[in-house]
Amino acid sequence: MTIRTILVPLDSSEASVEALDAAFVVAERFAAHIVALHALARPTDVAPFMFDRLSAKMKHTFEDEITEHAEDKAAAIREIFEQHCKRYDVTVTDKPVANAGVTAAWREGHGRPSEVLVHHARLADMIVVARPHLSPSRLRLSPAGDTLQAVMLDAGRPIMFVPPQWQSKQVEHAAFGWNDSLEAARALGTMVSCLPVMKTVTVLTSKKRQESADLLLDYLAWHGIDADIHWLQKHGASVGPEILEQCSRAGTDLLVVGGFSHTRAREMLFGGVTRHLLAESTIVTVMVH
Repeated sequence: MTIRTILVPLDSSEASVEALDAAFVVAERFAAHIVALHALARPTDVAPFMFDRLSAKMKHTFEDEITEHAEDKAAAIREIFEQHCKRYDVTVTDKPVANAGVTAAWREGHGRPSEVLVHHARLADMIVVARPHLSPSRLRLSPAGDTLQAVMLDAGRPIMFVPPQWQSKQVEHAAFGWNDSLEAARALGTMVSCLPVMKTVTVLTSKKRQESADLLLDYLAWHGIDADIHWLQKHGASVGPEILEQCSRAGTDLLVVGGFSHTRAREMLFGGVTRHLLAESTIVTVMVH
């Protein structure tokens, strides 16, 4: 899959601005179009139960205050987006422009962030978000966790997670986690067209999958990718930490993995390797479900 459109959800957090920086780096590599998306809260989303107890006059006053606050917040975030476009010398346009290189657009949606994000994400080649700066246990119960669950399980698109305080730079060394699963195959099919631009590609897999790994190297070679293999020695819950340890040793700056299947993820949200990478990865990580 060629990356031509990149969706970046923006809010008032510094982390979402770091994700926007990362999106510009990716867009430059692929001459892609960035869509910066901001969800404006509706009054009934902010305090749904309160509205049942208010008089008509108070309800209208409350609605006006929430709407005004949401619009002011959106205007401030849009200004940050426009400053970034000027810094990166990017054309702002809603329509495709031939040979324009990197372009960008501002988009607003009204409603719950999770619903707005999924609606727009399904028509993007990639979603770039900040890696949650939360512990795995807190992630499950937080608004960030709710939005993350929605986009990971319902958008059907690859998600790039940008770690906290990531320094904007071109990534050159990609690692690909291979376990011969359906999700890993989806990740491969989705990202294989992006790997040839990397200077180095490393496959991370276990020795018990050596036959499959050898076939994977042949597959990558057909796409012009000369990859090597780093063998993982651990199993179960230890796989996540070892993946990150191998990436650190090899100097990897991009990790691509398949996530959980829908069924298992809904039963145990962000469990195992997925949960560990979301909580601990210090490099840009792409997950495909």
